[in-house]
Amino acid sequence: MSQAATTTTTTIPSRPSEPAQLEKLCTSIRGKLQFMDYLVRAAVADVERFRGESDAGTQIFLRQLVEMHASNLAVECENMRLMGELCNSLESAVAPGPSSPSFRNGDAA
Repeated sequence: MSQAATTTTTTIPSRPSEPAQLEKLCTSIRGKLQFMDYLVRAAVADVERFRGESDAGTQIFLRQLVEMHASNLAVECENMRLMGELCNSLESAVAPGPSSPSFRNGDAA
């Protein structure tokens, strides 16, 4: 299993709007999305190769590759909880403080 498929827990500080923490989280998410893009492209290419393959042994190998890609994609989708953490961090970063006006969707409250 790849290193990207085994994720460690990322802890978010009580005020996650710190630029360094936010940047680290964004970098992690970008990496996961790039890995998922690779898996999708590889799976689609292997399915096309499978459909055009006449050798039974090669078809079995290609089927196993596609199943492996699908399994890794499923794991990565479960690990995308980081996306929720990013959204929470972004919302916290722009949350109104006690002395700032409150706005929602660009309208004054």
